[in-house]
Amino acid sequence: MAPEYRYIDTDEQLQEVVEACLEVSVIALDTEFARFNTYYPIVGLIQIYTGADCFLIDPLSVSSIEPLKAVMEERSLLKVLHACSEDMEVFQYAMGLVPSPVYDTQIASAALGVGFSVGYQALVAHYLDISLSKDQTRSDWLARPLTTSQLDYAALDVIHLLEVYKVQLEALEGGPKLGWVEAESLGLGQGIPTVAAPEDSYKKFKGLWQLNRMQLNLLKALCSWREITARKEDIPRNRVVDQKSLILIVKEEITGMQGFQSGAGMTSRQVRKYGDQIQVIQAEAKLVSEADCPEIFVRTDAPINNKKLKRLKQVVEERALSLSVAPELLTKRRHLEKLIRSEDAQGQYHLPGELGGWRESVIGEALLAELSEPGS
Repeated sequence: MAPEYRYIDTDEQLQEVVEACLEVSVIALDTEFARFNTYYPIVGLIQIYTGADCFLIDPLSVSSIEPLKAVMEERSLLKVLHACSEDMEVFQYAMGLVPSPVYDTQIASAALGVGFSVGYQALVAHYLDISLSKDQTRSDWLARPLTTSQLDYAALDVIHLLEVYKVQLEALEGGPKLGWVEAESLGLGQGIPTVAAPEDSYKKFKGLWQLNRMQLNLLKALCSWREITARKEDIPRNRVVDQKSLILIVKEEITGMQGFQSGAGMTSRQVRKYGDQIQVIQAEAKLVSEADCPEIFVRTDAPINNKKLKRLKQVVEERALSLSVAPELLTKRRHLEKLIRSEDAQGQYHLPGELGGWRESVIGEALLAELSEPGS
């Protein structure tokens, strides 16, 4: 049976959607978007289900989606999404904000032991015993008109989502796990790459410990420029200059237009368009004193004590089994490695920030206790 929905393509209809949402306490929310050689995602459809009505909002037809801000910002209205990190990025760019408060059914599925990073179709099959088609997953959501198959697919994305939420909520209530899910959901709007500080973008590169302070300063300047340029021109970062080329320019001290192309692997188009700007950045970076350059990075990928890591992973697995949660919800391998590397001169270990909050009592203290055992 085809789902029932209203296709919203006028400003008057959009205002009706806002009013309907503000009359309830929870809605299911999803987006369909495209990213064809652009830096920013382009939203093609916004789906909302109130429990009574399903709305498919066409952002390409209404004059503005600004009225939806009232829905996204309403603190008494819970927004239920699934694996919503990309949706958050879509809303941040399209509306200048992220929905709040939110509940992510993928996080909840990990807390309930269903699995980690479970897809929407698998979640619906698990909780509702309903098989959903995946044939529209890679559809062109910017094409108009959208097909009936696309619209049905989009509607079911939110109609069943609210049903899943209700089943999960019943299982979560009365125990500590609901608090964990809420705490995890609070951080979902943070760290969105398209709004992160450009000057910090170099920190995502691997092998920074290999660079001296002057090299780090140049890389920081080049990455900041690349980020700003990509945003301004709305193109992927690698269309400006790819990561490998930037590292070669910095480490091998490559200069000049010919060097950028033959030594750093930039395309002729990139050299013509951006070569002069790179040379200016190189010249300016040389004027910065070493004392004003970024501090040397500590190596974080050095060989680690595998015996300790294995013991910590066992603690996590045992704890996850006793709690009936996905082990990855408690912590990830890189956080365990970070904990092992936190050992100070006195032989004390310190929990990294990723093991703070609710995780400290649930798993963090047990990990510290394991590391404090004789022979650790």
